[in-house]
Amino acid sequence: MNNTETQPEKRMPSRTSIMVAAARAFGSREPDESVRNPDMLADHLIGDEELALIAGHPLSQGLRQDYHEASQNPAIVGLAWMMLLRTRFIDDALCCAVKKGATQIVLLGAGFDTRAHRFRELLKDCLVIEVDAAPTQHHKRRRLASVVSDEPPNLIYLTIDFATGDLGDALRSAGLRSDEKTFYIWEGVSMYLTEEGIRKTLAFIASHSAPGSSVVLDYFNSLGIEYMKLAPPGAGGGDPSGWGEPWLFGAPAPDGAEFFRELGFDPGQPVSMYNPELVKRYTIGKNGIGYGANVFEKTRAAAIEARARTEAEPDTPEKKAAADFQKAIAAAGGTYWLAELTVPAH
Repeated sequence: MNNTETQPEKRMPSRTSIMVAAARAFGSREPDESVRNPDMLADHLIGDEELALIAGHPLSQGLRQDYHEASQNPAIVGLAWMMLLRTRFIDDALCCAVKKGATQIVLLGAGFDTRAHRFRELLKDCLVIEVDAAPTQHHKRRRLASVVSDEPPNLIYLTIDFATGDLGDALRSAGLRSDEKTFYIWEGVSMYLTEEGIRKTLAFIASHSAPGSSVVLDYFNSLGIEYMKLAPPGAGGGDPSGWGEPWLFGAPAPDGAEFFRELGFDPGQPVSMYNPELVKRYTIGKNGIGYGANVFEKTRAAAIEARARTEAEPDTPEKKAAADFQKAIAAAGGTYWLAELTVPAH
């Protein structure tokens, strides 16, 4: 197998990458296959060692519980729902890109992504490069070695220190060609980077990729980052206190399209994670019932009741600020977005 791995640093893997893999693993246990997370391999990668690393999140216990019992926990179901939609959205984008001629697949901040294995047949004629920091990549490869018989021969693991390394040089050394159509997956990463880091990475992709290349990513807008600063630790699947992986970057509201356009991409039409069409396509079962619908209904009812109590309380500057913030989020169409950015003809 080709790889450019160096000795891993004596640091622990990204716990947020384990958290989202745990959410995919939980979703893959769903009895209804029409709303089951397709990442069945994730459940084999997340064991006791990994669950201990995310002990601050309800999923750590949820994956040890009976599925039906754990699926009554809103914190678990909410994150599993998000990963169901996000995984299916990006899976579809990957399949479409390969059918349209992409011959190189690059996973930036790959974490515990399993697409090189899940789509092994589809990607057999593509160069696949997984990029990540050494501790996370080493941990993942060790776990993979215990559950898969062999690695795809076209998969290259590329380790990089994102703070000091040069992504362009590293990718070129791994064999990436700028004259071939490339599909980049940048999942669950952008919010943890600085704006400077976002700009640098996207500038490289835009200027060193063949026309028609693209990058699919999820991201928060600036309103989402501000909202998470006000939310309790771990809310919405964010950074539990003490994990040391804070959210930093939010694209300019509402959807970041102009920001990406200025960096040289055609952003298409970014879509909110809660876009009704996406929700229907990826999270509604054949029986017309959405994944986790009963839990979400209870949560909504509790939220309505809490809002009614709040509205009955005297007005305060904090209450007005919170109301204004919610209006801004509604006007923007949401805080969490998905997009595929395409490199136009030069």
